[in-house]
Amino acid sequence: MIPRPSPLLLAIGIILIACMVSAGCTQAASSPRTDAGARQDSPPADVSDRLQNLSEMAIREAGIPGMQIEVSTPHWTWNNAFGNASPVTGEPAQPGMRFLIASVSKTFTSVAVQKLAEEGRLSLDDPIDRWLEPGLVARIPNGHAITIRQLLDHTSGIADYNETAINLRELSDPDTPVPYQAGLTMGLQDSPLYPPGTNYTYSNVNYILLTLIVDKAAGVPYEDYATRKILVPAGLNETFFQHTNHIPGPHMRATMPAGDGSFMDFTDCYVLFDRGAGDIVSTAADLNRFHRALREGKIINRSSLARMEIPTPQSGKAGYGLGYATERISPSNVTVQGHTGGYPGSFTFWYYLPEEDTYVTWNLNGMGTSQTGVADIRRTIITALQ
Repeated sequence: MIPRPSPLLLAIGIILIACMVSAGCTQAASSPRTDAGARQDSPPADVSDRLQNLSEMAIREAGIPGMQIEVSTPHWTWNNAFGNASPVTGEPAQPGMRFLIASVSKTFTSVAVQKLAEEGRLSLDDPIDRWLEPGLVARIPNGHAITIRQLLDHTSGIADYNETAINLRELSDPDTPVPYQAGLTMGLQDSPLYPPGTNYTYSNVNYILLTLIVDKAAGVPYEDYATRKILVPAGLNETFFQHTNHIPGPHMRATMPAGDGSFMDFTDCYVLFDRGAGDIVSTAADLNRFHRALREGKIINRSSLARMEIPTPQSGKAGYGLGYATERISPSNVTVQGHTGGYPGSFTFWYYLPEEDTYVTWNLNGMGTSQTGVADIRRTIITALQ
């Protein structure tokens, strides 16, 4: 029987939208892997102490079990972990632990599409009916008018699926995956929300459809193409598509309070339903490595990245472009570029700060004891990096 979800779990949808739009023991960081071009020096002692104290205090005050974080500036890299990997077992969080990155996966999908465009295999302005099977196109309202670009920037008018319902379904039967077709059907049944290109609605279904387009245009499954064109060239040795119900190696547990003092553990659920939208496992170091390779033109060219960066006007303050967002964080008024991701018990922030030429990634394995905790930590970290 599924434990009755707490109000915090029911607020997941609100928190995820807010993320897109808007204590235990401490472990010393392990030495960063040596990569050509990577920043390897440690920060000055006072900077390291300040970041450590801020991080410890932030998760303690927010009531969040644990945290993974890496900051990489032009001069130094700081990688650390705080609190517990699991609030159930009390296992300490260790630097380099893997975690579910959730919607940060969307940037990988977008990069795969940009790469195919560079290779001349597709155009972002292709109508999706050029690539999807006729039977599927017939089920998509306005399927002959929607373009690949409109899937990428969430202006297609296609509705999202009920992710909380799918999460609870998987929790009740963790050995039976919910296929992506289930979420696809949910979203299409609630569509259209509006004519293509006239508004903005964040929808995971857009990115499921993009993986099907990549399958066809690349001639191999999306996962194989992305591994060959993104993960391998960027040196992402700790990053992979999560298509089993077990994360190998040391990892953060994704848990949420059940409301009766116990926890619901979503770590060992399948995430096949989130194909291309939230199905990747990684580490803070690998995500920073990916971000740097992306911005330095090592995966796609700079003109493709520039297209990704341009926000669609319909997205407003979210600043959402093509699987990549640009926004200003208040009250410090700092510009950040990247993506965020939320899965029950796993919240990832993946940012580049252009004014500081700094990359930062952190993962929180819980929402904490207040609905503002996750947002408070974001403000604290970004302000500290100014």
